[in-house]
Amino acid sequence: MSRLLALRLCEHDSNMSYFDGDKVFYFKSERLHQIKHHAYDNLWEWKKDLKNVFNIDYEKIDEIAIIVDPWRHKLPIDNEEFYPAIKYEYFFPRENVWRVNHHLCHALSCWPLYKERPKYEIVIDGFGDANNAWTVIKNNKIFKRGYASSNGSLGISMGDAGNFLNIESNSQEGYDIAGKLMGLQSYGKILPEFKKHLNYNINSIDKLFDFKNFISFKNNELVARLQPLDWIKTVHDKVSNILIDFFEEITDRDYNANISYSGGVAQNVIWNSSLKKVFKNLIIPPHCSDDGLSLGALEFLRLKNNLPKFKIDNFPFCQSDEKPEENPNIDTIKETAKYLQQGKIVAWYQGNGEMGPRALGNRSLLFNPLIKDGKNIINKIKKRETYRPFGASILKEHLNEYIDGERDNKYMLYVGKVKKNNLDSITHIDGTCRFQVVDEGSLLYYNLIKEFFKLTNCPLLLNTSFNINGKPIMSTIKDAENFFKESDIDILVIGNKIYKK
Repeated sequence: MSRLLALRLCEHDSNMSYFDGDKVFYFKSERLHQIKHHAYDNLWEWKKDLKNVFNIDYEKIDEIAIIVDPWRHKLPIDNEEFYPAIKYEYFFPRENVWRVNHHLCHALSCWPLYKERPKYEIVIDGFGDANNAWTVIKNNKIFKRGYASSNGSLGISMGDAGNFLNIESNSQEGYDIAGKLMGLQSYGKILPEFKKHLNYNINSIDKLFDFKNFISFKNNELVARLQPLDWIKTVHDKVSNILIDFFEEITDRDYNANISYSGGVAQNVIWNSSLKKVFKNLIIPPHCSDDGLSLGALEFLRLKNNLPKFKIDNFPFCQSDEKPEENPNIDTIKETAKYLQQGKIVAWYQGNGEMGPRALGNRSLLFNPLIKDGKNIINKIKKRETYRPFGASILKEHLNEYIDGERDNKYMLYVGKVKKNNLDSITHIDGTCRFQVVDEGSLLYYNLIKEFFKLTNCPLLLNTSFNINGKPIMSTIKDAENFFKESDIDILVIGNKIYKK
């Protein structure tokens, strides 16, 4: 069986996926280098990490597929085609290296979540190859495309709106601004009279987020009184309608159609929730942003070579980083639950890390959600903006008692209304929570929440990623230990070991 390698070598979020002839391994470089949105500076630097992470020499790879930004690496091709064969001197002695289209890789990256490729594959982001802002693939063929230059870009427009509101970014390039805007917009209010004048669609959506476009109409009393937060709340709500209309158009209103949805815009949990209510068979991967591109390029190689479907162990806990030598036993889990009951801040480091940007119970900071000031306590440690919400992990069997939301929400991709009034720490200002449903498929984490439930009669925990604002999620035991020593975290649990202060 062939050894296959897929590489995302672009301006940000470099990652690689490797098939060793048996199963797939995944690695995002920011975790190892502890640089948020890390990208390789050239087309050969990644070879060192290939050896260090996967213990494989480059010369033993049989075939390679890459996703690359030509402007970063001064390459001549902006890939409008889906998969041209190319020759790069940096990859010799390989005869051919496959350059795979950015949006195709987004679509194909969903493969761990389905048995058969969906009828519709929809990708929406800032832009991909050839300035594509969105792409629709129908029955494995290009169906429709939109271009940022002529149709606008939802991903870019969100970033521009955030800049207008002076949202600070943790990266020079501003990759996190759209996500922060999602939290901030909840502090505004929807203005129905304003909203009904917003006659925009997927191809004019950039105008929707241009506040200057509206305040220029000085003779319009409604617009003249428009406050920035009310503007962003109203247009953010309007986008939900635009996306539903777009999906309806694409699918001919087939609400039972199998649809995969990916790209950076698919990280917006509010829009996702609106879409999921209409399209019940919608699939969104936890790695929907550029994190997952190498998985898609690897799937391209599989399809090209007509290989059986790949195996990937313990998805989405597939990050090839340092894992503890042993799992926590029941006594360790019970002791950790007691600390959580007491209001201790617990850093939970288990197994391999999660794919995607959100902690799902292997690299998590955990807290008792019944403690009223929990949001401020954790924000102080994380050094995050006060307006940003925290998520929660809840036992699946208790979801309906606490949250009105999607039952198959394993990856924190949707929001739901919180039904209880004693959960301020995980409840956003709009009454919602970005939640994660936990079942016995994540047994260690499930057992921890279950033990906490026995002590408190509360079947959920405040869950945020084990990192400090502006830094990647922890990838090594040493990094975890150092962060613990330097922060106000009370308890660190690595495997079966409990560290206390």
